[in-house]
Amino acid sequence: MTGAGSPAEPPGAVPGQPSPGPSADLAWRKLGAEPGLCGACRHAKLNETRRGTAYVRCTRAGWDARLPRYPTLPVVDCTGFQPH
Repeated sequence: MTGAGSPAEPPGAVPGQPSPGPSADLAWRKLGAEPGLCGACRHAKLNETRRGTAYVRCTRAGWDARLPRYPTLPVVDCTGFQPH
């Protein structure tokens, strides 16, 4: 239940996580390929350049040498996958 003046969370929102919003959704569509597991992984960070190119960086790759920093999409199998 939401109180007066507090915004209702959109459907599918994860409590405690920022809602993706329309701009994040647009950036995911700019990838040019389906993200596969990265689309639901807590370690995937979507980056977008000033020119509008979007790419996925795996933050877990910073400490887990088994993973590529910039995975080839779509990712169908990943040892480091952890859902949001």
